Amino acid sequence: MTTLPKASAAPPAETPHAIAHIRAARDQGDVQSATEMLTELAEQSDADFSVDFVLLARAAKGQLDAKQIDELYLHAVHSLSRQQPDAESVARRLLIRTSAANHFAATHRDDQVAKILVPAFDELYTAAAPPPPANTLQPLVKLAMRAAWSALNQQRPADAEALYGRIVDLATRTGGDDAVGSDLALAMLGLGWATAMQPDRMPVAADRLQQFIDAYSSHADAASAAAMRIQCLQKADEEAAVLAIADLLQRWPSSHSADQMVLQTLSTDPPDPTSPLWDSVMHWVVQQGHPQQWSADLISRALLFAGPKLPPPRFDALLKRLAAEDKTGQRVAVLLHDSTELGSAGFAEQIAATLISGDLVDSTPMARESACRWAGRTGRWSMLALAAESTGLNAAGDRRSVHVDRLFAEALTQTDRGQTAAKWWAHVVDHHGATDFATLLRCAESAVAHADVVEAVRRLERVRAALGEEASQSTGVQVALVDLLAGDLAVRRVDLTGARSRYERVVRSPDATPALRGRAQWMIGETHLMQRQFAKAIDDYRKVEGLDPGGPYVAASLVQAGKSFEQLGLTREAGDCYSALLGRFADSSYATEARRRMAVLPGAARSAAGGSGNGSPQNGSPNDSPDDAASYPSPSLRR
Repeated sequence: MTTLPKASAAPPAETPHAIAHIRAARDQGDVQSATEMLTELAEQSDADFSVDFVLLARAAKGQLDAKQIDELYLHAVHSLSRQQPDAESVARRLLIRTSAANHFAATHRDDQVAKILVPAFDELYTAAAPPPPANTLQPLVKLAMRAAWSALNQQRPADAEALYGRIVDLATRTGGDDAVGSDLALAMLGLGWATAMQPDRMPVAADRLQQFIDAYSSHADAASAAAMRIQCLQKADEEAAVLAIADLLQRWPSSHSADQMVLQTLSTDPPDPTSPLWDSVMHWVVQQGHPQQWSADLISRALLFAGPKLPPPRFDALLKRLAAEDKTGQRVAVLLHDSTELGSAGFAEQIAATLISGDLVDSTPMARESACRWAGRTGRWSMLALAAESTGLNAAGDRRSVHVDRLFAEALTQTDRGQTAAKWWAHVVDHHGATDFATLLRCAESAVAHADVVEAVRRLERVRAALGEEASQSTGVQVALVDLLAGDLAVRRVDLTGARSRYERVVRSPDATPALRGRAQWMIGETHLMQRQFAKAIDDYRKVEGLDPGGPYVAASLVQAGKSFEQLGLTREAGDCYSALLGRFADSSYATEARRRMAVLPGAARSAAGGSGNGSPQNGSPNDSPDDAASYPSPSLRR
């Protein structure tokens, strides 16, 4: 406990008996009476009773409540204001204020601490006396540093600025002696920070932060101070902000502040490559900084804007970090989308192909899945199919999600790798336990087309069971899809009558789409054609257009009807079918076959082919490719 001097605290001559009586009451433990008497005496006299108030406050602990003790310390500080400091009283007054400030600091009254300490610093040089020794000033400095830090945290920047400013001034006056010592750097930084928290002080804050940077460029917080100075300059509309950013990137390239400054520049919407900052930022991204310390957001933006310029080792390192950090796949999704939007589709494909391949062993499952979803949404099925073939179904240690395997299976289907696709669909259902209707139907479709009959029957029954399990949620379209697939299986089993029964149910279904009805009707014609019932086949083919005008199976029906007319020896009618096909569907995949067949018809029919144009063959299967990773084309639309 600090010992307060007594001799210099004696009251004026006219009150010696009152002071003696008060001190006696205090020493005897009658603190309440002593408090009342001293307070009354202070109101009647202009004397300085600060020492007696502090001594009484110390003696009152445990006897008076906290509020009364606070009042005693406040009276002590107020009592000091009744006299001007002189050479003899400077040290005593400093002890009084320090004692009061310590009390309020202990009770977390930080606002009072600042009000008490600022005058304490100011009085040090108002008296004609040398400053107190360092060991006397050190407690004051430590207490002021704690109070200033508290003021910053409590959003009282003016108090913090006042305290830090006094500490820095003290160091300047004393030559930075032991009174301030190692606290000077933090005091200078705190002074700049507190000033920067006041919107109308930006230019001053920038100057103070620069003073700290110049004095302590190797300090751990130098980069943070430089970043704060940049913000101050930007708010003050100072052109110097541009130079300050370039200086930050050059002097502290590995700092978090540099990362944030680059990210801020790259995240400007829209980014401005003509900005004076752009070259500095690009130089930093390509050559400086340490990618292993970059945030995932920064990596994503750096790849977006500087990716094509990056040397291969740096590109690989950044993409590897991004893939390892992206737990949700969101950053990868945004990177691929934005790259495409900015006209860098090839670069996006490079990123996606690397992630889809699974070669990045530390990649999160969601980062890979996000790349696969992007490839599916944008119709890059070949990329996914190649990855599926190179990966293999049971690659050791592969952490593919069900969504990735579903997309691989769909890609194999879309690229006509039917046998392999059937195995992948079975894997999605059996290994991953997929139970959604679209996947089960796709699996059954592949099995009907490419697996043995027993397997196909089993897969189809699983789809039927799913419809039964969700009868309340099943739609007429789903039922029609299953019926259509059942008809295809019946055709494969050479049960053509049973197949027609299934197809006719689809045609009659009020819920089936026109495309489904058109395909079902076309297949009815196909079953008659297989049985060489050509007249019936022609009648069935003619009905397709009425069910789905302009649909994908109208052209198919025309060419098949033409074949049927040929079988009946009606070559002119066959030529009419081929001519109609070429006139209306010259670009369809069936146009080539129609031209070939017309070429071998008798001359009267062949002349109808004139002026039909050159159609470019398309995919032989009328098929709508899905544009979403989670949905697939209806299997009933595949030939």
